[in-house]
Amino acid sequence: MSIGQTIKKLRKERNFTQEELAEQLNVTFQAVSKWENEAGLPDISQIVPIASVFGVSTDVLFGTFGTSDEDEVRKILDSAYKIDDNKEADIKRRYAELQDGLKRYPNHLWLLGNCLETGNALCYQSGYDETHGKEIFPECIRMANLIINYSKVATDALRAHMIMVILHTAYGNKEKAREHAENFPWRVDMSAHVMSAYIANHEKNYADEALHCQRDIMYHFEAMLCDLAQLGEAYRELGKYDDALKIFNSVFSLIKIIFADENFMPPIHRRERGDVHTLIARTYLEMGDTEQAIDRLEKMVEYDIAVFGRSKDDMRIKAPSLRDVKHDFYYTYWNSRELCKQRLLKKLNGEEFDSLKNNARFKALLERANNFKG
Repeated sequence: MSIGQTIKKLRKERNFTQEELAEQLNVTFQAVSKWENEAGLPDISQIVPIASVFGVSTDVLFGTFGTSDEDEVRKILDSAYKIDDNKEADIKRRYAELQDGLKRYPNHLWLLGNCLETGNALCYQSGYDETHGKEIFPECIRMANLIINYSKVATDALRAHMIMVILHTAYGNKEKAREHAENFPWRVDMSAHVMSAYIANHEKNYADEALHCQRDIMYHFEAMLCDLAQLGEAYRELGKYDDALKIFNSVFSLIKIIFADENFMPPIHRRERGDVHTLIARTYLEMGDTEQAIDRLEKMVEYDIAVFGRSKDDMRIKAPSLRDVKHDFYYTYWNSRELCKQRLLKKLNGEEFDSLKNNARFKALLERANNFKG
């Protein structure tokens, strides 16, 4: 697009009138009209102010947004992800490298997407940096808005909306979070895999149809497990403990139905809300039932220790609803023994279990976790 067409597009996206834009730039609305109708061009001294008003880089105005040497960008991404063990220091290094990449290739969508994901980790997730989180948060907003407005890939735009929901909620901007949430479709079957399966069926390519159906089932299954964990937590917070326990236990029932053919159930009861075993134990504690709480924690320790030593054959998916998707449902436990041990101890040492510190059965559980050998 020409500069005039770009200005018109940006103005309409931000719901500015020509008069309002002219007022912010200290020019006449006739000047704005001439730019948009390609009867004239902004003076070079006005380019930076125009970009600032719209919250974009000058690359956007000149039509070079996201252009770069793809090979060089790939090298930047390869270097940024060279070490990927989710340690805070490594996430900070990756973020710095991606930011440097954006200085060389301003607003490149690949770099923006990866930098947004890394910034999200530092602002909220596994690499949370309390000191710099509030400084990184505004940059995440800027990157997300660029992706939302300029990416031609709907999935990328929706992912940016999702991160904005998460971060705005975490930083207390509830109204902004709701604005982003309203951009999501309400139909759960509106996915690329459903559409691809539909096409494959009409092409009589039933192998592809089956694969896309399995992939769609996998994502819906993961989403349902997360929803159940969140619903159970909501019931617990409401004091509806019986409902909470029924919902939490349905997570395990659902896993058993889907993975009925497996030698060993995969560890997908570990959700963002926490290990469902610990969610159940916490519910029992709030009900005043210490013994049932410890029973559940014992099951968790038994499982975590047992799953690490399983053979690869035990961890090869046999369920016909998921076996062709090549997703490693057991990935959590393909790490070092020490890392597995630390994860288990972290769950047991959660503050919600402080009241159990002097309980003999709980002490035995901690000792067993400390002596974890896999």
